[in-house]
Amino acid sequence: MKTKFKILFILITIGLLNGIGSSNALEINILGNTGQPTVVFIDDDFNPSTPGWSYDHFDNIQDGIDNVSNYGIVNVYLGSYDVFKIQDRSNIIIKSIDTIMSVIDGNQISFDESVNPPVITKCVIFVNNSINIELNKLNIQGSGLDGRSYAIFYNASSGKINNCIVSPNQKGNMNSIGVRAQCNSILSVENSTIQNYGKIGIYCRTGTNLNVYKNTIIGQVYTPSNGDYVSYGVEVEDIEGASYATIRYNDIYNHNYIGTSSWDSAGIIIDSVRNSKVTPNKCSAIVEYNSIYDNMVGLQIVPNENIHINFNRIFNNGDFGAVCDPYWDGTKYVYEDLDAINNWWGDATGPYNSNSNPDGIGNQITNYIIFTPWVENYLPTITITNPKPGFFYFNFRDWFSIKGPFIVTLIIGKNDVETEVTKGIYDIDRVEFFIDEDLKYIDYLEPYNWVWNELTPLFIYTIRAVVHDVNGFQTSDVIKVIKMQYLVA
Repeated sequence: MKTKFKILFILITIGLLNGIGSSNALEINILGNTGQPTVVFIDDDFNPSTPGWSYDHFDNIQDGIDNVSNYGIVNVYLGSYDVFKIQDRSNIIIKSIDTIMSVIDGNQISFDESVNPPVITKCVIFVNNSINIELNKLNIQGSGLDGRSYAIFYNASSGKINNCIVSPNQKGNMNSIGVRAQCNSILSVENSTIQNYGKIGIYCRTGTNLNVYKNTIIGQVYTPSNGDYVSYGVEVEDIEGASYATIRYNDIYNHNYIGTSSWDSAGIIIDSVRNSKVTPNKCSAIVEYNSIYDNMVGLQIVPNENIHINFNRIFNNGDFGAVCDPYWDGTKYVYEDLDAINNWWGDATGPYNSNSNPDGIGNQITNYIIFTPWVENYLPTITITNPKPGFFYFNFRDWFSIKGPFIVTLIIGKNDVETEVTKGIYDIDRVEFFIDEDLKYIDYLEPYNWVWNELTPLFIYTIRAVVHDVNGFQTSDVIKVIKMQYLVA
């Protein structure tokens, strides 16, 4: 037992000594079960003279991954780094620790095992047969990518891409994907910007569970001079196994073709392979609270009872806001209804369909789409209900109060500022109360009221109440009053 304590003391001492003289703060690592450190540090300026070199300090990310234990963290300082691969590992976080994201660039060979035999692909980051691998605050570029290529490739793996920029620089490559997940992967893409991909921003297939949350997904606008090309923001396919996707609170735009194309660009496309192939698989998808706009087609869906498109803003899409496609049952094309109720289609009159809503002037939709009821106004609304215009209010320290019609709105003493709030598409986050330009109170709970009880000289004031929803949209209401208060209740 004494020998074990001596060994532990020696290891801690070595760790402390390695930290002395480092340009970074003192870094102490606890060894994992394999004898590897649980935390490593990456800086492209590190070199063999750096304390901890080749133990927990490296100049490239791959060495850090290879040397950190499972349940470990790879901390990356600001710099430019080469591609890396995570193979047969679990519970590792690779993250930038400076305010500016580190850049990951280049390309490497990977293998697409969703087809038989597997085919060679290129990617920047390859996560293969691994569990709970998180990429955090990284700027993933791509140079030298061509053919079947992906900026980030999760194969038979789980994890998260959070607060990243994914930009593989592959305009015109119809085999280019920003993020690809397949073969029963479980992946969450959150708070990230996905852009500069050739065809698809985020793609899943073969039994994958995908969560796409609070991202900005910016497509390509192709022209006839570029070729007969398309781009998709998110694509969910049922090839060799149905996938499940939850797509919420994203901005998805710019997937367009200027001209007459033989196929469609779209913000979201789901289950498309059923249009030409008999398959018993049915993808499931929950698509909610997204802003889908400035695309050639907003959504192109082969529907089933497990696909729901609700509470989205679908507007300014060039050809259609939503397209319902059939599937082939082996003998004929079969249409199913698409659940697309409670969406905002760009206008209070709802979407346009020559049969079901000819008076709608919002985005056009095809047949077989259930869109009633729709949202007439996606913004929250707020009305100040007290004080009312043209009323007199007198309150003497809550002992007695008087209220009645008056030539102006006059308040003597404290006053309850009351509002009536209605949500739009998104839930209410808070209501802010201002007097003139000064924020006085924030209310996060209904009924969203505030007691104005402060010393004020006789003067004209503006009460402004601002409602914010959880997606950042806001509206306000104002009322001008004359108020005087010399006593605080």
